[in-house]
Amino acid sequence: MAESTVRLQELVTQRDPEIVLIHEQVGPVPVLQVFREIAARRPGTALLLLSEEFTPEVFSAAMDAGARGVLRYPVSHEELESRLTSAGEWVQQMRRHLVSDSNDSDLGSRGRLVTVHGSKGGVGTTTLAVHLAHDSVTRVPGRSVCLVDLNLDTGDVGDFLGIEHRLDVSDLAKVADDLSAQTIGSAVHRKPSGLATVLGPAQIEDIGLVGDRETVLILAALRRQFDLVVVDCGAAVNPASAAAVELADTALLVTTPDLLALRGVHRTVEKWSRVGARDVDRVKIVLNRTSKDSDIQPEAASRLLPAPPLSTTLPEAFTVLQRGLNHQDPAEIQSKVWWKRIEDLADDIGTVPSSTTSAATTQRRTLFKRKGEDAAPAPTAEAGQATVEFAGVIFIVLFLMLLIWQIGLWGISAAYTSHASDEAAREAGIGASLSQIEDKALDNVPGWFRDNMTVRLLDSSSAVQVRSKMPLLLPGVTVNKLVFTSETPVVREDN
Repeated sequence: MAESTVRLQELVTQRDPEIVLIHEQVGPVPVLQVFREIAARRPGTALLLLSEEFTPEVFSAAMDAGARGVLRYPVSHEELESRLTSAGEWVQQMRRHLVSDSNDSDLGSRGRLVTVHGSKGGVGTTTLAVHLAHDSVTRVPGRSVCLVDLNLDTGDVGDFLGIEHRLDVSDLAKVADDLSAQTIGSAVHRKPSGLATVLGPAQIEDIGLVGDRETVLILAALRRQFDLVVVDCGAAVNPASAAAVELADTALLVTTPDLLALRGVHRTVEKWSRVGARDVDRVKIVLNRTSKDSDIQPEAASRLLPAPPLSTTLPEAFTVLQRGLNHQDPAEIQSKVWWKRIEDLADDIGTVPSSTTSAATTQRRTLFKRKGEDAAPAPTAEAGQATVEFAGVIFIVLFLMLLIWQIGLWGISAAYTSHASDEAAREAGIGASLSQIEDKALDNVPGWFRDNMTVRLLDSSSAVQVRSKMPLLLPGVTVNKLVFTSETPVVREDN
């Protein structure tokens, strides 16, 4: 029993009733406004309105607000029993349908809502929200995904993605009671990749426009138009973020393995519990920026948390992520290790339908390639390509080594030939015979090179010529047409 609509909202949040029966004159908040909020927060609750005026206008307004039925006041016992029985049956069917939708890999027509909240500022909340949304839209082509920046004070999703838009979430909050598909579409920015984005308030004076009620209505409208809605809640627990966490199918709480962030987890879940947004056993905690050099390792961090974290952890990867930050495009991040962790996290929290995960992985990697680059091959093809490339490198290295060796042999052979020619000319200058000239010229030449050299006198002993067959790869291995000739004039010495 609630004496006011304010108390009614509190009881609905705490107890999640199957049926709510309320008179139209209960205040202070208008009953139809309360119906809209409850219908958005608790779609499995039947709302019945008691009205003293049973007119088509009253009935139509109640149905538009989300009521299941309208009863004339005062109501008879038989009619009340009949309506409650009918509403109870509807609630059972509706809740079975909602549970089925939440477990359905295709997610049904009612979009899945995932909130990403930080235990404190600077733990990577926006990075994960952006990358989860980007991962979902690229791994499953054609799937509609919307990223909402609900970090009202310091939201920077627009900076992450390099986008600007004339409308933001505060503009939707101004018309929260009349959100049409056209209104939603005008506030959504769409990237070429297909990712839709609703930016946070651009002006500080607009922050107060986005309260819990407006958040509920906005997210409910977005879920009707998108397969997946990812909400970046920042780190502050405020009415808007708490309402989003309460509505979410999955609430992801991001922290890092340091004492301040781990304590922030306790503060955050305690605040959620106090306002009735979510119990700790329904919160998924993920450790970000893990490193083997951290003082607190994931095993120790799990003992300091109010609930066990997800088995998937995200590594410290600033150098990997900075390219995406600087280019304002997650697709610029080419680290397969990072995206594999994001895929694993997405599978853990259900942002990607499990039936399409394996089939979509290759497609996602293709979309991450920069313009002008070929798509990444499958793992088997990558291994084969690596083998071919390695063999090609080995061939080039061997060729260069052989070329250097061959040039060295030719240089040595030419040097010995020139030296032999000088010695032969000096010996001829003192009147030595041809055999003596040959012996002197080849005296200091190694046997491998000596065997391929010939010495002869030219033009009445005025010059000496030494011809050498150039070696090919090995000393002693020669080709007849490949020769080096050195001629030296003879200077006669008088006795």
